[in-house]
Amino acid sequence: MEFGSEKRNGHILEGRTLHFPRMSTEGAECLAAAFRSFGAKAKVSPPSDDETLKLVARFTTGEECLPQRVTMGNFLKIVLDENFIPAEHAFFMPTSSGPCRFGQYAPLFQKVLRDLGFNEAIVFAPTSSNGYEGISTRKRRFQIIAWRAVIASDAIRKLLLMFRPYERSSGDSDAIMDRHLIKLCSILSQPEMPLNSQMNALIGVFEEARDDFLRMPLAETPGSRPLIGVVGEIFLRFNEFSNQNILRKIEAAGGETWIAGVAEWIYYTNADQKRKLRDLNQSWSLSMIGAYIRGWWQHWEEKRILSPLDELFATRPESRVEELLSLSRPYLPADKALGEMTLNTGNAIAFYHAGCDGVVDISPFTCMNGIVTEAIYPNVSHDLNGFPVRIFYFDGVPFDLDRDLEIFMELVHAYRRKRFERFRSIPSGKTAAEARSVWSGC
Repeated sequence: MEFGSEKRNGHILEGRTLHFPRMSTEGAECLAAAFRSFGAKAKVSPPSDDETLKLVARFTTGEECLPQRVTMGNFLKIVLDENFIPAEHAFFMPTSSGPCRFGQYAPLFQKVLRDLGFNEAIVFAPTSSNGYEGISTRKRRFQIIAWRAVIASDAIRKLLLMFRPYERSSGDSDAIMDRHLIKLCSILSQPEMPLNSQMNALIGVFEEARDDFLRMPLAETPGSRPLIGVVGEIFLRFNEFSNQNILRKIEAAGGETWIAGVAEWIYYTNADQKRKLRDLNQSWSLSMIGAYIRGWWQHWEEKRILSPLDELFATRPESRVEELLSLSRPYLPADKALGEMTLNTGNAIAFYHAGCDGVVDISPFTCMNGIVTEAIYPNVSHDLNGFPVRIFYFDGVPFDLDRDLEIFMELVHAYRRKRFERFRSIPSGKTAAEARSVWSGC
């Protein structure tokens, strides 16, 4: 066994099934596969449904945010099964410090397990304070494979969202993604595959996925729909049950979505580690050098894995976290306001400059990050020529999302018309670079 913290007779995960929260299916499956490559019996928690919220209501007060309730409710489906043996199970729940209630997810679930008398079940909780280090005894190899899992899941989701709105037959895009997700997980889960061979295999899957998506019959020309950037709380924006399938509903309303990926958060934890080192006057320390090397390596790995998709993703360039923090600075300085609120504000502006026609922020009801950004977004919209930015709150109670999206999409279409009118007014004789400059300022 190669995983987990040492204990007297081996590793803490030895002999246990490690359950992963289903933030997004593709992300959870890829990460679980990475853990399996080190000998962990890793599985993804059951899908979310109404039973999820009924179960968790027995153990919560109503003060918890929706992601916490959904995550714990799905874990409780496992815990409350009549065949559950506590000593044979562990639950993966990363944590963090700071104002977000995310830091309370693991302690609360540990308390619930104790109250139920299941003390032998454990919560496996790596932390963001050290960039989620310390998970595996083979640290370097684990970091590589886990990072590849994040990049792979972000990329296959990005491909799906680029093509799904335009498919001729409903379900074609999801079928292509599911097929290639299985291949990605199979590669990531192989324990002794040489790392270079694994990289080549992942690249090969994305070459096949690219070709399959390009061969798929389309009903519309890709890129013809309004493009909506999606930001918000990281769990909620990916979990379809929690956000009432908002991405699919935007597509049904005539839009295309571009969602901020999970890799963004990993890059942010790296940037925040460097900020803390600077605050401690360790700008020239070995730790700082290591942080810079890690950041360089992560971008290099990402570029290699995504190389088959360069042409497709040319119109969907991901902004570096340092750029997002810089864009956010006039509204929420990254050294004063931490976490998702700065990323979401910066991303809303970055999506504007990338040519999006609007942005939706998906946040849990009463979420501090959502409340702060909601106060900021009117200023952002005003400074960006009326760029539509709308925050949607979710608390597990269904509401008329279609009606609210219809209003938002009307604003998007009006903004898009204004944008194209300004673009058509560019004088002849402008260079391509000058034309793009005018377009990005529309």
